[in-house]
Amino acid sequence: MLVMACVAAACSGGGDGPEPTTADLARTGEIRIGVGEDIWPLTGQGATARHFAAGELNAGVYEALVSMAPDFTVRPGLAQRWEMVGPSTWRFHLRPGVSWHDGRRFGADDVVWSWTGREALLRSVSGTLQTVTKVDDLTVDFVSTTPNLRLPEQLVHPEGPIVPKDSHNDAEPPVGTGPFKVVEYQPRRQLVVERFDGYWGPRARAERLTFRFMPDPEIRLEALRSGEVDMVTGLPRDAVASVEGDGRFHVVRAPAGATQVLSFSSAGQFAADRAVRQAVSLAVDRHRYVAEVLENQGDPGRWMSPPGVLGGAAASVAPSPFEPDRARQILEEAGWKAGPDGTRSSGARRLSLMFIGGPAVPEAAMRFLAAQLKDVGVETTVRKAHDIRTAEQNRDRGYDVELAMPNQNDANPAFLLALRTAPDGDYSALATQAAAATSREEVQRLAAAMTAAVVNRDFSVVPVAGVFHVYGMRKGVDLGEPHPSAINQTWVTLSTS
Repeated sequence: MLVMACVAAACSGGGDGPEPTTADLARTGEIRIGVGEDIWPLTGQGATARHFAAGELNAGVYEALVSMAPDFTVRPGLAQRWEMVGPSTWRFHLRPGVSWHDGRRFGADDVVWSWTGREALLRSVSGTLQTVTKVDDLTVDFVSTTPNLRLPEQLVHPEGPIVPKDSHNDAEPPVGTGPFKVVEYQPRRQLVVERFDGYWGPRARAERLTFRFMPDPEIRLEALRSGEVDMVTGLPRDAVASVEGDGRFHVVRAPAGATQVLSFSSAGQFAADRAVRQAVSLAVDRHRYVAEVLENQGDPGRWMSPPGVLGGAAASVAPSPFEPDRARQILEEAGWKAGPDGTRSSGARRLSLMFIGGPAVPEAAMRFLAAQLKDVGVETTVRKAHDIRTAEQNRDRGYDVELAMPNQNDANPAFLLALRTAPDGDYSALATQAAAATSREEVQRLAAAMTAAVVNRDFSVVPVAGVFHVYGMRKGVDLGEPHPSAINQTWVTLSTS
């Protein structure tokens, strides 16, 4: 995401609220941003660490070989260009003149170390990657066990950055090649970065960014209104109208890059019960969900991936209908009979789903969907996690269906779909074809076919809504091109005046 901003006394006043005090105003060149949970303490140390390049925040400290543009295409990063030089070999030509934050020169040895000397972090790549070898100081070959035409699209993920040889993401002090360098990190409190004037790309306009970790979106909102921060991510949906109506602030929306989906567990008790899954899909009123739960800050769910990454092929996926009467009929015909309390049973077995949700989905979403399922005779036991650790524990304890929000962090149109367990042999064949397709249009067509298989035929994935990333900020702060995938945002044009 390219971000443009102005934060100064002249920009902060006005509107209906009180004039800011001196304590409210950031120092010249600094922008304070309220963000969500600090997940870095949870992502491991050393080889498994993802510091400053994970979660909703990519702080601009580390960089990958390539990056993902807002239209989900691949653009150069630390690699200027790339080409296939063999059936299973991608050659990356590295950018000359790049310096690490400590003054060392970036080169091929750092890339080889990052992908072979530490644990590879990208599931979509690590399973097929065989070797990474140095050709010369500015040339590296990635060799896969089988042909992988999607490799450059997979390498865009910020959780797979390049680090200095013999180092890791959590090295002290942190050293990257990005437009910002770390000057202070207090776990679960704040991260402070300053402009790296030796950056190879466009010079960052802001001198200093302070990211304040505020897991509760209501606390972030209050921090914005009180002048404690100049900008917040994840503005509460029910507060958008009031923030827009306050002359001190404005709201910016990024296109949908994440989709809220009901995802059935392959190990759950209804993994083999297609009738139940289809009934769940038919029971969800997606238009009402967007209006009531998301306050119209989203689109009715139709795909597992955002339509932007599927291109023109997105239109080939039929929208899922809202037909609660048909849902009841399907359950009835499958032997699920309504009991005195409205919940259906088959013999002694009640139609009861363990329904879990993580911190990224609102409480109102869980309540809304539980009520819609109850209306067709499906009982739910709801477990809503408010942090990532608890969400992982809920998955480990076992569940039937999860309200999740997968984010398109990969430029491969089949990325999210390829991570799923294949519902049938046809799906596996489509995934294989997508991996070997030579054109982006062909991958998009195959990814759309995979979507139709899991959404409209198997019902193992029930799209609920495409979600906009919503930002609130002081007047004078602006977002030039907000990225649909929040983790791929950059901050080089964030500025003060």
